[in-house]
Amino acid sequence: MSGSFWRNQVLNDLMPYWYKYAPDKKYGAFYTTLSRQWQPMPPWDKMPAMISRQIFSFSTAYLLSGEDKYLEIARKAVDYLLKYGWDKEYGGWFALLTRTGEPKDTHKGAAAQIYSNVGLTQYYFVTGDKRALAPVLKSVEIHKTYAHDEEFDGYYMGLNRDLSVSDSSKAKHSHYGQGSLLPNLILATRDSEIVNFAEHLADLSIQRMIDPVDGWVLGYPTRFDRDWKYNPYIVEGTESVYLGANSTAALFFLRLYHLTGKESYLKYGKAVGDKLCRYGFDAEQGAWYHSVAKAPPYQPVGRQKIHWWIQIYGAFLQLQLYHLTQEEQYLERFRKSELFYDRYMVDHEYGGVFIGVYLDGSLIGDGRKAAPWQTSYHEIEHGFLNYLYLNLYVNKQPVILHFKLNGPGKHFVSPVDDPSVRISEVRINGKPWTEFDAQERSVTLPPGKDMEVEVTLVP
Repeated sequence: MSGSFWRNQVLNDLMPYWYKYAPDKKYGAFYTTLSRQWQPMPPWDKMPAMISRQIFSFSTAYLLSGEDKYLEIARKAVDYLLKYGWDKEYGGWFALLTRTGEPKDTHKGAAAQIYSNVGLTQYYFVTGDKRALAPVLKSVEIHKTYAHDEEFDGYYMGLNRDLSVSDSSKAKHSHYGQGSLLPNLILATRDSEIVNFAEHLADLSIQRMIDPVDGWVLGYPTRFDRDWKYNPYIVEGTESVYLGANSTAALFFLRLYHLTGKESYLKYGKAVGDKLCRYGFDAEQGAWYHSVAKAPPYQPVGRQKIHWWIQIYGAFLQLQLYHLTQEEQYLERFRKSELFYDRYMVDHEYGGVFIGVYLDGSLIGDGRKAAPWQTSYHEIEHGFLNYLYLNLYVNKQPVILHFKLNGPGKHFVSPVDDPSVRISEVRINGKPWTEFDAQERSVTLPPGKDMEVEVTLVP
């Protein structure tokens, strides 16, 4: 229940392994697949989306520590991603590269575009490097325009290389799944157009993707077709709901509530969140289920796989709901969630985190530490946000963050959505600095290069 526990986990128990084993020193960026013992394995192809997720982790490690070694790895990966991952002819991110950086899959699916932007946004937040921000804004604009359905509204799941539509279905990643990116992009830029776009996606998700009878959020792993007809998700013959999608949506709505003040997002975020707490959580084990029946009594379906990211998002959700309600039930659920996570999902023998376990704690798969769509991202985001939320929302303690910035100019420095969080102190190159707006959570920088900026945020 201590924020410092989670900061220390990131810096002492997780990042040293990723720092040592993940970078591909011969071909650049990172290995896609690592064994349980951290040995590189095929496939050797590189995924821009996963490279960017690693950039998120290394940037976050600098944000927590101020250690240049992490930012240097992130900077090299940003250079690689901008050189090889971005389609310089049509725009957008390639889905897959060869080991030596040539385009191998030029399809531009919504998920790959989001996750290719996530790390660059965090890197920009830490450094103010506009080279990283520019393709993120272009990518969002492509989604807003080329992927928009002008007839039925909503956003397509896939584009071809030339930005023509390849997949006209509509689902999580083209709507509420953007919650992995857009709130962070709003905090880093305070761009009103990004706010408006995030609201449009949230409103569409509420209007079109929440089941009117049972209240679940739909759209993953099965999808809606172009005119919003839903393809049911069937598990062992039972129509089911995927609970990770619901936690993603609930967090998106609650974060947007803080960023916009709109009560509708609080209403739906809390409704979905409380439904998850009631039917998606094993209170005895402390585990968040994978799927339950869509209809009452909402029983778990099939042998439950406890995926690492669903467990993590369930824990985040408890801290958000506690902050909004001050009800102890959410803290107790968080505590149980994290005891299960630490007992079964953290690899105490070789380091790192497992992709998932069964409800009894037995391992799913071979325990590999990285694979396509699995990187350091979720476990590092987990420690980072737990540090922020436990300190600021629960324990009423400050947090200290580190930036490496060039001046002059203004830079926003809060990764926390709630506007009640304030700056209390800023130091530049070790010396006190008073040119900051505590309420706006911005720092006005003097002229200079690679300035070490330390910011203290308080509840």
